[in-house]
Amino acid sequence: MKLPEKFISCDWGTTNFRLRLIETTTLKILSEHTTDMGIKKCFSEFKEQSHLSQNQFFEAYLKEQIKNLDGTISNDYVIVASGMLSSSIGMHELEYANMPLAFNGKDLISKYIPFDDMPDLLLVSGAKTNADVMRGEEVQAIGLSAELSKYDKGVLLLPGTHCKHIAFEANVFKDFTTFMTGELFDTISKHTILSASLSSAPWNESFKDMFLKGVEKGLADQQMQSLFSIRANTLINQVSDEQNFYFLSGLMIGGELAGLKNKKGTIFLAASGIYNILYKLALESFLPAERIVCFEEQTLEQALLTGQQQILQTYAE
Repeated sequence: MKLPEKFISCDWGTTNFRLRLIETTTLKILSEHTTDMGIKKCFSEFKEQSHLSQNQFFEAYLKEQIKNLDGTISNDYVIVASGMLSSSIGMHELEYANMPLAFNGKDLISKYIPFDDMPDLLLVSGAKTNADVMRGEEVQAIGLSAELSKYDKGVLLLPGTHCKHIAFEANVFKDFTTFMTGELFDTISKHTILSASLSSAPWNESFKDMFLKGVEKGLADQQMQSLFSIRANTLINQVSDEQNFYFLSGLMIGGELAGLKNKKGTIFLAASGIYNILYKLALESFLPAERIVCFEEQTLEQALLTGQQQILQTYAE
């Protein structure tokens, strides 16, 4: 396959949909279109009808949304889609590629799907170990691999609802672990007795000590015996709900990061906004600064595009 002058990046997640028209060599974003039609919602709507197959239903939606991109869309372009579109509730299910994975993405499973009336689709699989799976984060990791390749070994952290820790060595992603940190935090803070003692607030330095106290408990594997202390803090010690909120955050993040205490190599943090602030504080509480690398915002914003570009190049070779 000849490398196209432009490609369409399809970022179709569980809850959101995004298309971007990209200049292949420079990764310049020429046009962008987003909707709230995530994979989960689209699959639900597919199940409510009977005249189109699953492939046809997703294809029809994709074709309709491409019309919203500015400029002429040539059929010589290629749609590069990673993540949930290759899942069982997506357009076409692909098996997970087995770890380890080379930095250039050549070990991922891909399927080229030709279309008559829109650009062809390059669908990319997720990755798995014997005990874990991911779809989408592996492409972001590939997009960050140029920086990772400067180091012999390390661990890439991708915070979020389901946080990924991806271990690498000698330009190969060797293993990964998923932590349900974000989802558990959301569940505890909204659907347990502790919800009455927790209140979200914008971050400021006054929360730092309480957050780090939570991190310390989490790093010491004391989450279970520390959770109800949040309720006691409200009733006995008059600790504010906002302080408790950041204590719980520290407790969960500390528990997630505890396994890194005995890891060798550099820790790479790929996070923006509040995630970057909190995870960086937590890491600095037990690791020397020279072992922590935080990616810049611009690098993170382009990580998915860089990964998709690399996969497209590898496929075209």
